[in-house]
Amino acid sequence: MKTSTVLIITLGFMHILTLINILLFEGMFDDIVFFFNTAFFFFALAFYSWRKGKPANNQND
Repeated sequence: MKTSTVLIITLGFMHILTLINILLFEGMFDDIVFFFNTAFFFFALAFYSWRKGKPANNQND
């Protein structure tokens, strides 16, 4: 899977999680959402760093 696809999916999960918390739960789970958003961010950062360190090839990932 391409790096940009993984980063966009991660960003989408973060926004959906925040949107559900605001609309359905009226912000009751702010701490949990903040925790998961931070975890998703660090996952994306680690994935990007891991992929950036790999040598480039001409095949689709």
